[in-house]
Amino acid sequence: MALLALLATTSSPAAEPVVTSTMVGAWEGTAHIIVNWCQQTNLPVRVEVQSNGDVSGQIGDAVLSKGHLRKNRGWLGRKLNVKTDYIIEGRLTGTLLAGESISRSAVKIPLNFTGTSFVGGLHTSGCKLGAEGCGIVSARLTLQRARG
Repeated sequence: MALLALLATTSSPAAEPVVTSTMVGAWEGTAHIIVNWCQQTNLPVRVEVQSNGDVSGQIGDAVLSKGHLRKNRGWLGRKLNVKTDYIIEGRLTGTLLAGESISRSAVKIPLNFTGTSFVGGLHTSGCKLGAEGCGIVSARLTLQRARG
C-alpha cells in the first residue's frame, strides 16, 4: 500500500517545468464554501502566478503570501485519479472572513489546469472536526484568467 502511495505521488522528470506560459498571470474566481458552519457562502479569490511558481494574492479578506504552485501527483496518480495535477500552498495574513471574524494561517488549493482555467478546491488550516472557532474552511473553486 505504501508503494502504491509513493508511486501515485511520484512526479514527472525534473526537467519538465511545473508552470507553463499559459498558467502565468492573474487568475480570479469565487470559491463556494461547503462547510455548514460558515454564514458566508462565497469567498472571492484572486491570485498572481509567476513563471517560477511563486503565487501571491487575496483569499477572501486575507492576503496570500509565500505561495507556491507545485505538482501534486505523478503519472500513476493521474491514471488512478488520485489528487489533482497541481497545488498552491501558502500563508494567509489577516482575517479570511471579516464578517464572521474567521482567520486562518495557511491555505492549500488543489487544482487541475484545463488550459483556460484552474478547477479544484480550497482548504485552510484548522481543526478537522472543528467549527468556526478552529475548523478548516473548505470550498469548491474555479479560477478564470483575470480581466484587466
